[in-house]
Amino acid sequence: MDQSLLKRLERTVQALDRRNIAKSHVVMLPDFFVDHFVSLESAKKTSTAIDMLVKQGGGNLPGIPQQISQGGNAANTALALARLGVSSHLICRTDQFGMHCLQFFLGKHQVDLSGVKTTGKLAITTALEFQKTHTNVMLGDPGSVADFSFGLLDSHDHDCLRSSDIVGVVNWNLNSYGTELAQKVFESVKKEGVKTFFDSGDPSPRVKDIHKLILQVLRNPRLDIFGLNENELRYYSTIKEHSQEGLVTALAELKKQMSARIDFHTARFSCSMGSTPTIVPTVSYPKIYRSTGAGDTWNAADLFAELFGFEDDERLLFANIAAGCYISSHEPIHPTIDTILNFIKKML
Repeated sequence: MDQSLLKRLERTVQALDRRNIAKSHVVMLPDFFVDHFVSLESAKKTSTAIDMLVKQGGGNLPGIPQQISQGGNAANTALALARLGVSSHLICRTDQFGMHCLQFFLGKHQVDLSGVKTTGKLAITTALEFQKTHTNVMLGDPGSVADFSFGLLDSHDHDCLRSSDIVGVVNWNLNSYGTELAQKVFESVKKEGVKTFFDSGDPSPRVKDIHKLILQVLRNPRLDIFGLNENELRYYSTIKEHSQEGLVTALAELKKQMSARIDFHTARFSCSMGSTPTIVPTVSYPKIYRSTGAGDTWNAADLFAELFGFEDDERLLFANIAAGCYISSHEPIHPTIDTILNFIKKML
């Protein structure tokens, strides 16, 4: 790791005026899930054990560590931003039980939930996390995330959106109205000079809709930042090889199609593709407890650093460390500024 960059980042973080952080407002929409994490050793071993139980007519598979947590790209990003001290707002639709969960998981961390509607259906994801390969398979019921439209926003929501510093629309892949929602939200807030962020999530369930998304959202000059990971990149560009050089080349080709900056993260490195690329390697951690949620934490830290004017390489390193702190924490808790600062000091 570049020690000079670490020292520069340490100085930048230490120079933050903590009293002013809460004056920055970020709004995320439109999804919240209840996440059920199931920790498994390997896909092959699990498949064999389940197959044996099915053949014997059913049974129990004991000793499987499990957790219940908040989920959803918007909810997780909003929570991660609140943990960093930002005034964070979530707009979504769930049911009364979902609101109780939101109050438990997000409300106690001061995420504003006044934009949550309780007239919908709870969204649930069961994440099978295979420890041997650090991969996950998610089984999801999108509930009311599937049909969250621009028309569901009320006057309170519009006031909140227009008075924010950054608005993020995410989880397009599970929302049939996602293209229209992003397009109309960005059109509305840009009149007030608000920065806009978009992350589609894994677009594989909606391959036929990608062309429309590119035309109406990604190439729209109202989009400022496009968040992307390695898996998602292959749906928006032609990747000839998955080396760092190959991925950065693909990003550069994608960037030619849009005015938005592309902020890209992988398990090996992250890259901010503006007029020129900035690349920062990720940090190694001795123990990784989860793979789900790292991207949301990365996005939150990236947006935080954007709010406070970090240099591009500082911003990427800050996001890398934040995501690393999250996946290496025994409990699924997003890091605070002090957590990140202490980690930087240990690295130095």
